Amino acid sequence: MAGNMELKEKTVLITGATGGIGKALSQRLSKEKCRLAIFARKEEKLKEISTELKSGGVECIYKRCDVRNKEDVKNAVDFVYKKFGRIDLALLCAGVLIPNPIENFDSSIIKNSMEINFLGNIYFLEYLFPVMKSQGSGTIAAVSTLPDRRGVPGWGAYGASKAALSLMLESLRAEAKQKYNINIITIKPGSVKTPMIEKYPRHGAISPEKAADIIVRGIKKEKKIIQFPLLQVVMVRLTDLFPVFAYDRIPIEMQKGEGYPSAEEKTLKTP
Repeated sequence: MAGNMELKEKTVLITGATGGIGKALSQRLSKEKCRLAIFARKEEKLKEISTELKSGGVECIYKRCDVRNKEDVKNAVDFVYKKFGRIDLALLCAGVLIPNPIENFDSSIIKNSMEINFLGNIYFLEYLFPVMKSQGSGTIAAVSTLPDRRGVPGWGAYGASKAALSLMLESLRAEAKQKYNINIITIKPGSVKTPMIEKYPRHGAISPEKAADIIVRGIKKEKKIIQFPLLQVVMVRLTDLFPVFAYDRIPIEMQKGEGYPSAEEKTLKTP
């Protein structure tokens, strides 16, 4: 049954904090008077955001972290625990979008996507679980994607990495809650106006700030899955019901244009 989690004065770890949803969540949670620990690859940007948050009276620490580097991840978790003595909420927002249309199919694109979108989160889970088990509670919310059940032409690397993450979180959810009182939340955004998708605009995209509001409300209600925006949720879930023969017959030309990668593009963006 959904509860009503109090976030005031909680210690919150946020990855991918220098852009998009991660940055918006840092700013949104500063209003909840949380203690923040923010991480990303761009140290100067982290310092800038931390200074801004501190000017508003928020306790905020930061450290560079490349989620592909397991030692970086371990150091990040240790850094927060040594400073605050606990981690109440971890928001895992670091991610990358690398188009991979079949014209330039390249296994290195899939490798990069899996390392950041999947393994980067798994590394954090590995080091967060002992902390939260020892304190008897905690919440881990990781950003997957709304279309995580069907393959989307041109976005196989992204979709596969996010689908793997969704499945892993689901497999851990019941065990984590029943045995250790750890909440596992899967965040499934549709289109959000972040730097990661600025080249691929989608109809109905919402702002990172609105996304952050939805996510914080969902966390407070202790939802297991937080998915948005509503119209895209309905459309994607209807598409999930298409039988294979019907799904495969959707003309690729209908999916090109808005939001579709060109054959020449290889984009790597991660906060």
